[in-house]
Amino acid sequence: MYSLVPENMFEVDQKLNYFLEKGETITEEEVIRQAVLDNAQQILDGDLEGPYWKVKWQPEDQTLAFFDIMNKEVGTVDSLSGSFSADFRKSAPNVIRHLAETIQKIVNNN
Repeated sequence: MYSLVPENMFEVDQKLNYFLEKGETITEEEVIRQAVLDNAQQILDGDLEGPYWKVKWQPEDQTLAFFDIMNKEVGTVDSLSGSFSADFRKSAPNVIRHLAETIQKIVNNN
């Protein structure tokens, strides 16, 4: 299992190559979308000091929705351009910063 959560395109390429070498069928787009989702979950877990809430795509690649322990939606984060994948390709650090700032607001308001 490859546990690295990519934080930039170089790490996306590394993870993609790992899966391709293992014979798995996966695209760069899928690796990026999973990286955005995993980064959001890690930020959320850090802000809550534990894995209490969950992150899901709604709709995929455009909006991340956050659900509390009772599975009630408590907030969303929209991509800056309409596509998290495009945003990540353009500037992964900006995506992660955008996620961190917005997730902190959601946590503080709930």
